[in-house]
Amino acid sequence: MADLSVIDRFTETFSRYIESGFGLLSGDVSFLSSTLIGIDLTLAGLAWSMRADDHILVTLAKKVLYVGAFAFIIGNFKSLADIVFASFSSIGLKASGGSLSAADLARPGFVASAGFTAAHPLLEETGQFSGFDVLTNLPTILILLFCWILIVLAFFILSVQLFVTLIEFKLTTLASFILVPFALWGKTAFLAEKTLGNVVASGVKVMVLAIIIGIGSTIFGQLASTLTRPVDIVSAMSLLLAALSLFGLGIFGPGIAAGLVSGAPQLGAGAAAGTVAGAAAIAIGGGAAAAGGLRIAAGGSMMAVRSAASLTGASSAAGTSARAATVDQLSRGSAGSATNGAAALGAGRAAAPSGRGHAREAAQVAAHTLKEGDKGGHSSGPKLGEE
Repeated sequence: MADLSVIDRFTETFSRYIESGFGLLSGDVSFLSSTLIGIDLTLAGLAWSMRADDHILVTLAKKVLYVGAFAFIIGNFKSLADIVFASFSSIGLKASGGSLSAADLARPGFVASAGFTAAHPLLEETGQFSGFDVLTNLPTILILLFCWILIVLAFFILSVQLFVTLIEFKLTTLASFILVPFALWGKTAFLAEKTLGNVVASGVKVMVLAIIIGIGSTIFGQLASTLTRPVDIVSAMSLLLAALSLFGLGIFGPGIAAGLVSGAPQLGAGAAAGTVAGAAAIAIGGGAAAAGGLRIAAGGSMMAVRSAASLTGASSAAGTSARAATVDQLSRGSAGSATNGAAALGAGRAAAPSGRGHAREAAQVAAHTLKEGDKGGHSSGPKLGEE
């Protein structure tokens, strides 16, 4: 399973470079913060000097507290972001009640290894057949291989989903580190409002995914451990159903984070339908391509039958006194057959792009399913500023 840790190296490399960005950008962020603080205090001082207000000290105290709070957030932004990530991930793992640790959650390769290990008995079962047993048990072998491929693919995609979620949180915090200083001036505070809400939403997404992976890995591990030998088709299908269920939750579950922020539920029958939409679309595309091939073959067969009938009729009507007419009839029949054959060839060429179009449409449906499964909602975000 060591080879599957390549995604862990990707995660560590991306995380290390993103975390180094906080130190590289700290000077620019400090300059931006001091500039915006100077602009805000200068405009506030001019406004206070031009009006007689008995509450200047109260307003000044609120201004100092506001600027001080954001100065603390900016100065310790990386540490605070790590605390947010650790808090949400630990809450999710504790809620799952499983044996998954925070270190396992930070390693997407752990998820891929779990799926590969659980599906390996199916591959071993197919390797036991040899000689004529392969031909007599060919349907069983194909079904077991089909289940093994889908189970491994489901866990690989779930591992990539965890990788994207972890990197998304770190990228969000790094981008927020640049935009949070704009909250120090009321006229540019709108730039920081969405970013702070996005950091919290990314943390909730990590929590939801931790719950799904924690519970799902425990249940799937129990199913894999109770797998009997020899593995039959029913056991393989039950393992495949469990893997697809966990895959569907992993793809559509993080939308709950957007639902918590926007106040709208995200899961339903559409999520369940979307889980199988990709496979169904691919099957439909393959069936359409096969149907196009059958239409080509049927068109060619009909043209051959018509040509044979034309030749038979011409031969039966042949005679010594009508040879010229027979030759003429055969010529017309051959010309007609050639015309019909050309038409069949044109129909075949038209059907081939149609089959490719169906396959292309099926691939687009599958990609759209995976894309929309993790799509977030909309929310107004927090409002920054002094009241």
